[in-house]
Amino acid sequence: MICLPPSFDGKQLRALRREAGLTQQQIAEKLCISRETVVAIENNKPSAIEGLKLKTIQMWCCACRPSVRYRTLDSFTHYLLKLVSKK
Repeated sequence: MICLPPSFDGKQLRALRREAGLTQQQIAEKLCISRETVVAIENNKPSAIEGLKLKTIQMWCCACRPSVRYRTLDSFTHYLLKLVSKK
């Protein structure tokens, strides 16, 4: 299983969600997690970031994909791959 490095920043996911026009509640429902978990991830709460799985991030991106510019999603994907490859 690929783990995220401690330097992962949930603000990137917040930016994707906002650009997609989704509320925290809407993204939570799409990912089957609580809104509180979304808040914790977006605010970089250590316990939420440490427990964040790559699968959740992939689902987050898929939920946002129809409504975000390709450039934004591509930029985030490069950012994420760079972080994971540093491990």
